[in-house]
Amino acid sequence: MALPQTAPAQEPGVQFNQPGFLALIGPVRTEKNKDASWTFSFVVGEEHLNPGGVCHGGMLMSFADHVLGTVVWEAIGFKPCSTITLNTDFALAAKLGDVIEGEARVTRATRSLVFVTGALTCRGKVVLQANGIWKVLGA
Repeated sequence: MALPQTAPAQEPGVQFNQPGFLALIGPVRTEKNKDASWTFSFVVGEEHLNPGGVCHGGMLMSFADHVLGTVVWEAIGFKPCSTITLNTDFALAAKLGDVIEGEARVTRATRSLVFVTGALTCRGKVVLQANGIWKVLGA
């Protein structure tokens, strides 16, 4: 996931109007909190459902890529980076109207690679667990 090359605003706040792909799949809430942590969430809408009536796995994986990638991007000083691998395990189905929240943490970083793990939850229960490796571009 290549993220913008500029750092986000230093002031904490909520951002719903994301550019590019996130605008197509959102709205996605990305909030930098006063304590320097992140809050990520989205509400499962009709547009996120698969033919079985639950949130499409592709939506959950895209959201996980955003969550993990943003945490990596900040950890490396807002340098360009790209997803090398993203492994996901689905635990529960998310339904229309569910609020999906995301969290992630870097587990290891080298000069050119960053390892990260995270989870998407709904009402405190894991919907998807993910781990991945990001490449620091230009490193």
